[in-house]
Parts: sequence; structure tokens; C-alpha cells
Amino acid sequence: MLFRYYFFKEGSRRYDVADLITYLNANPYIDILNKNESEKVAHYFNPTLDFACDFVIASKSSVPNIERLNPKYVEVNLRVEFDVTLPTYDVDLILNICEDICKMFNFYIYNEVFEDVSPFKRSLMLKAYDVVKLAYKNKYPIEIASYYRLDRENLNKVYDYLQQSSIISDLLKIDNVVVPKITFYCVEGKRRVYTAIEINPIDPFVFPLFVDMVRVVTTEEQFFISSEELYNHTKKCFHPIESSIAGLYYTTQKEIRKVNKIINKTSFSPLILELKKVDFSKVLDI
Repeated sequence: MLFRYYFFKEGSRRYDVADLITYLNANPYIDILNKNESEKVAHYFNPTLDFACDFVIASKSSVPNIERLNPKYVEVNLRVEFDVTLPTYDVDLILNICEDICKMFNFYIYNEVFEDVSPFKRSLMLKAYDVVKLAYKNKYPIEIASYYRLDRENLNKVYDYLQQSSIISDLLKIDNVVVPKITFYCVEGKRRVYTAIEINPIDPFVFPLFVDMVRVVTTEEQFFISSEELYNHTKKCFHPIESSIAGLYYTTQKEIRKVNKIINKTSFSPLILELKKVDFSKVLDI
């Protein structure tokens, strides 16, 4: 099911479509597609978080029950649409683009949950999305059960980390510190998702303490360690990173040798869970 925000303008539907297309074309995550003769689609895809949305420039109105809205606002035949199950973090990124468009053209926003057309209000727009998403979850529990789940607070931390990984890498590149990706894992038959980073303990690395596990990969073996347990044994080898993301630490080339020795000499608690990887697109925050 698609969730939609519609764009309106006060008093007139006229605006410079060419300027809008120029703005959308400048986004490296957007491709302009001609869906058919009556619609032009700006398709947005975020490869880091594996989600998409479409900004649709149409030739006619698509707003349901438009007659009940304040007539001083005119639909400009532009909408953005995306899957109703997207994590709210993803929708917040989509709203960054919506906010830019509203500022550029003095647009207003509407969704069926709203009482009427509204100026751009992020909190209102996210609330409307959450209401519809929760209703969808309650109506289609079997479909939702086919996805995996991570609570919103922890999923937001993971996504913040992934979105900022290149910035963190630039910050630490002088020390050749690896910024490991975060991977999702699950246990067969359970919706709950576990988070993990993968390290080779000969390379200094960033350690996000909010992940559940660390997957250690060497030429001889591979195994998981609880991140909390690993940090308790190695905390003297790590330094905090000044970042908007809490709980980020890193180790240097000199200190990674100590970490490697501790890993080799310590009897960590055995991980008895049988884990399998989960794609980002299969993880929800509901």
C-alpha cells in the first residue's frame, strides 16, 4: 500500500516545473522517468538504507475527496508516494526533500489524515504517517509478521550511523580506521532483529556500542561476541568519537594489537543462537 502527500498552492497551481525538475535532477539518488504520457516520475532510491519513493508530476488531480478542502488552496498535481511500511527514519529523509520543495515554490501539504491543507509541518506529517502505518499493521497482521522488527530508537541509531559513515571515515582516515557496516541478523521463526558489525581484529575499527554483537572474521575462523562483553574486556583500548551519534568509539593501529590479543586469550560466552542475515528492506520499526 502506498502512502501519499499531495502538494498544494494558495490561489494558483502555476509554478515553474522546469525548476522543480532541475532541483530533483541535482539529487544523486533521483532518476527522472517518463512513466507514461500523463505522468513524469522522479524516482528516489537510497542505496545505503535500501528504500525508495516517487515524486509524481501528473497532468490531472489525484486527491481523494478534494471538494471538502479549503478552495483557496489549489492542487498542483504533484505528489510523493512510498510504501506505508517504511521505517519512520526513512520518511523523515523524504520529508527533507518535501520541505525544500515547499520552500522553493510556497507549496502546502495535504494527506487524507489531515483536517485540511496545511503548511509544511514535519511533526504533523510524521504523525499522520504513523497513524496510517499503525492502522495498516493492525489490518494486515499476517503481512507484517513476514517482516522483521527492530524498535524505532535502535533502528534510528543504526541508520544514523550508516548515513554518517563516510563523515566518520573522513574524520579518522589519518589513522586508517575502518568504519564497519552494520548487518541485521535474525533467529528462525522470530521477528526480533539483532545488529552486528564485522571486524578483522588486525585493523583498527569504529565500535558502535549500540550494536548487539561483533562478528570476528579471521583467516582461520569466524565467530560472534556480545558487543557488551567485548567492550568490557577492551574498553581501555578505545577512544570516544565526538559525534551526534552517542556511543561511538575507535581504536588505533597500536591498540588494535592489544584488542587482538585479548580476543585470542579470552573465553567469551558462547553464542548459542543460530543466526541468518536479514536484508534492510525486510526490517520494520513496527
